[in-house]
Amino acid sequence: MNGTAIAIEGLTHRFGKLTAVDDLRLEVPAGTVCGFLGRNGAGKTTTIQILMNLLKPGAGRVAVLGLNPERDALALRRQVGYVAENRVMYGWMRVRELVWFTGQFYETWNQARVDALIDRFGLDPDQKVKHLSRGMNAQLALALALGHEPRLLVLDEPASGLDVVVRRDFLESIIGLIQEEGRTVFLSSHLVHEVERVADRVAIIEKGRLVTEGTVDEVKGSVKRVVVRMPDGADELRDIDGLRQVQGEGPRLLLTVVGYGEAQAARIQAQGGHIEDVMDVGLEEAFVAHVRPESGGQQ
Repeated sequence: MNGTAIAIEGLTHRFGKLTAVDDLRLEVPAGTVCGFLGRNGAGKTTTIQILMNLLKPGAGRVAVLGLNPERDALALRRQVGYVAENRVMYGWMRVRELVWFTGQFYETWNQARVDALIDRFGLDPDQKVKHLSRGMNAQLALALALGHEPRLLVLDEPASGLDVVVRRDFLESIIGLIQEEGRTVFLSSHLVHEVERVADRVAIIEKGRLVTEGTVDEVKGSVKRVVVRMPDGADELRDIDGLRQVQGEGPRLLLTVVGYGEAQAARIQAQGGHIEDVMDVGLEEAFVAHVRPESGGQQ
């Protein structure tokens, strides 16, 4: 697994009759920022908890920095920084006390880096953790996750509770800093448009299965919006592979198509459609198209 930070092969996990992760297969190259995208309940947090050895996989195999999370749990904690979506910290401690306490668990703890982050975020070292706002709590969790200089940073909805200015600073400055140092970031988020700003790669899951993955440009390029003019009296468009949505009424229609190519164009033309334009989409539009059920005909 040289050059691979995270490798997931055939991962399946169920909670009773609910399948949260279903034969998931994914590789995250080392040194990249990978956005892990999916709707609520798609299986993102379950996958991350398995990677962090907080859940045992029902089936399949995962490797994190070449380590088995179950067998190499201690080595994993030394090399991975993790910020959970629902973080719980000792509220009775002051910020500086929690920083000191956390640092005792790591031989590689960089106090100067944590102090700089605490200062950058404007956190009061003497304030009790229980009195921190949700955003401040998230910033403190990030500072603690970076303190031992991890090779891999795993972030599960890290921007939750942050205001727009702080979130922008976090996503651009902090992730950029980590990547410059050769570290890998695995970022789970529902803020698709912001992931687009910072990620090298994205992986989209739906109902626990991988839908698509690749560079940001590859995933955006996998979806097109196609402007089609239909002749008067023509039947609705049918049997177009990858068709996700048809918008508009009358002769001029806007199609959203996954995997648009010559075959789809030929099928549109065979039904009397005149293709006026083919447009690129942003990552958020591509995400919606990939998780939207396929529609073979006009809606």
